[in-house]
Amino acid sequence: MAIPVHIYPLSRLVHASAASWEAELRKIEEGKIHAYRYYFPLREAVVSFCKSKGKKRDSIVLNMQNSAATISASRGANPVKDNLTAFEMFEDRFYPRVSSFGQSLLRDENKNGCAFEGLTLSGLPHFIAADDGGANRYVYLHASKWDNDDLKAYLELLSMIVESRFGEPAETLWCMDLRTGKDLRWKSSPRMRTRCVNAARLYARLIEAMQSPQ
Repeated sequence: MAIPVHIYPLSRLVHASAASWEAELRKIEEGKIHAYRYYFPLREAVVSFCKSKGKKRDSIVLNMQNSAATISASRGANPVKDNLTAFEMFEDRFYPRVSSFGQSLLRDENKNGCAFEGLTLSGLPHFIAADDGGANRYVYLHASKWDNDDLKAYLELLSMIVESRFGEPAETLWCMDLRTGKDLRWKSSPRMRTRCVNAARLYARLIEAMQSPQ
């Protein structure tokens, strides 16, 4: 039986040392994916903004700020400010390059998942849109501060889901970096794919061992 896992925690295992696997597995078991919750107001606002073709900006931003204000954050973090800063980066650097909005994927549960090395991967891009060249793109809004290797692993896993779920090549994945204002048109790497395969196989073996009768 395939083991369900979200691509976010699995991506953290791709480059993790043996000593850090226990902590990462604990995060998976507890289901605490803080990065997802922290910037969810931003993602909802971006999708609403694109759907409205740039209209109703003030009300969309106000709703985003109100939603962000309810998020529990560690000391020194400011969810309202951080969500607003990321939204303004999207608005300034990326929205002019979105020629048309296609479909939101924020609340798509992706029930079937993506079979991968004994696992069932879950996770999706945030929405579908056409870029300024008219090409269909699967947009991932990247706002959190991640290690570069972790980001690459996440995008590799996400590209697998794009290939499996939508039948589109990895190159259609469009990562918008809302920290730098730069975009990353992903290209799958054989080396990264191998690392993901190895991490998935090890994760599946560990879970199976933990669940097997004594």
